Amino acid sequence: MMTLEPPNSSREPLLAYDGDCRMCIRSIHSMELLGLLKGVKTESAVLVTGEDRELLDSHRRSGEIVLLDAHRQDVLTGAAAFRWLLQRKLPRILGALLDLAPVFWLMCIGYRFVASWRRLISPPHSAPDPTFPEPDWVARYRVSGGVVLIAVLFWLVPLTLGKPAASDDLVQALTIAAALIAVIGAGLIALISHRGRRIDTFAALAAAVFVSTIALALLVLLKMTFEDNGNPLLEPWGLFAGSTIWGFGVLFRCRNWLDSYPDDRAESATGSPLGARSKPSKMVVLTIIQVACQIWVAFLYGVY
Repeated sequence: MMTLEPPNSSREPLLAYDGDCRMCIRSIHSMELLGLLKGVKTESAVLVTGEDRELLDSHRRSGEIVLLDAHRQDVLTGAAAFRWLLQRKLPRILGALLDLAPVFWLMCIGYRFVASWRRLISPPHSAPDPTFPEPDWVARYRVSGGVVLIAVLFWLVPLTLGKPAASDDLVQALTIAAALIAVIGAGLIALISHRGRRIDTFAALAAAVFVSTIALALLVLLKMTFEDNGNPLLEPWGLFAGSTIWGFGVLFRCRNWLDSYPDDRAESATGSPLGARSKPSKMVVLTIIQVACQIWVAFLYGVY
């Protein structure tokens, strides 16, 4: 007489991920190449069906992978799922280190930071899906990440270019200008953003300012190295054009993620006309703020 196995006992663990996220897809492929997913079935979350679909939806968190065990009894999400995958591959001693509270705490922070920024670093082709709203921690990590990027600039740019070349009077004037840029920029972000997209707009702008300012600093170093070769690209207009392109590229990649939820558009059109403006108009406003920040850095360090 044939003995029947318990339900689901022969099934492989299932790792569900966001199939609309290009970064997630590349990460899954990388883990497969490293052998971390041997014996684990991977599938886009939207393609999971049946009982697995019900279990997945009950534990699904936007921005985190979800791992269902072979018996579909234990569910791990985010950094806990990633730790489980690593411990299958690493030696026992190294795997045990991942169970230490400080190590796992750092893993959680690092994973959530990347997860919260993934839709800005590698945005989907479509606007946000209101079916699975993002949890509150995503907004907190995007705000803190944006602040960290701006803070890094205040440390990295002087480290790269040295002390500001402006006079004391000009530094005082530029300090006032920086405050005005911050206040006006914050006001414009509030006006042009759709409801629920202000934090995303700020994060995208912070990333654009970070990238464009770093590009400007590197171009200035290049100009200092080859100052006497007469290259027109190293003239002030060339420096601004080259660095602005990089910042605009960040904003352009984020254009869909700066849009509203479909149900918000009609309300925005009647309640906040500026918030209902087209994405190209928003891009223009954000690019102007980005360029203003570059001009501020240029005057501070004498790049003119």
